Amino acid sequence: MKYINKRICWVTILTLATLVMGGCTSEQMVPKTPITELTIEEHPLKFEPTTDPLTFVPEQGSQAELLAKHQQERELPVPDNSMLFEGQPAFSVQTGDEDLVAVETYNKTVENQTASQKVTVQVLKGEKLILSIEAGDISPINNLRGLWAYSDHWVVEVAHVTLAPDSNETPLEPNGEIFIDGKSLNETYGYDQSFGFQLIHGIPFYFFQQNGNIGISYNGEQIQLEYDQIPHYQCCSASALNPKSAPNMVSFFAQRQGTWYYVEIGVFE
Repeated sequence: MKYINKRICWVTILTLATLVMGGCTSEQMVPKTPITELTIEEHPLKFEPTTDPLTFVPEQGSQAELLAKHQQERELPVPDNSMLFEGQPAFSVQTGDEDLVAVETYNKTVENQTASQKVTVQVLKGEKLILSIEAGDISPINNLRGLWAYSDHWVVEVAHVTLAPDSNETPLEPNGEIFIDGKSLNETYGYDQSFGFQLIHGIPFYFFQQNGNIGISYNGEQIQLEYDQIPHYQCCSASALNPKSAPNMVSFFAQRQGTWYYVEIGVFE
């Protein structure tokens, strides 16, 4: 896997072949296609975004102007493969001639005289169990985040949740782990976590955190954007800050060195 490191300062638009910025310079490496088709539009904000309703104030322009630019792309429907499997939350995909189902299962455990519900994510091919993942505590968010298929591959994403004793609150950032064909990306590449898998223009995309910094992967190429945090896996009103996926793009909020950004990444016409 090739690594492309880029430093972004006061960015208007970044493509992976051409960088447009002000206030600093950057040495860039141009990766192979089709990653050069991906565009990153990063907009610094005056302060942290708020929810209920979702509000953010850009350094340049307005919230309405930024959202209007790719509004039609963001509103394109994402295929919904969610289902119930024996009464439990699940997803289904087809790879070749085979149907796969990913499902949450639950079991009660007792530790130090405290009972809790634990979640296991299972992937089934027909009636055969091909992957089982311990996903931590049951919580207001779904530990099973999704199941996808592309080319001859299948992908499952899990949020590992750990609750404090006697607490019904989820942690701020449950730990994400993506598995491709049953293999953990966290283990394969030494990620702290991986999350937000989707297909952008039919090509696999996800976020990863490594050594405390967050970047993206697209078509197997890694781009270290050095974000300190990207809100994700949040529930209730805070879920307004979670990444929003569409067939050709993703939008999200990120923080780097104390500055918040609204970011849109995609393959745009």
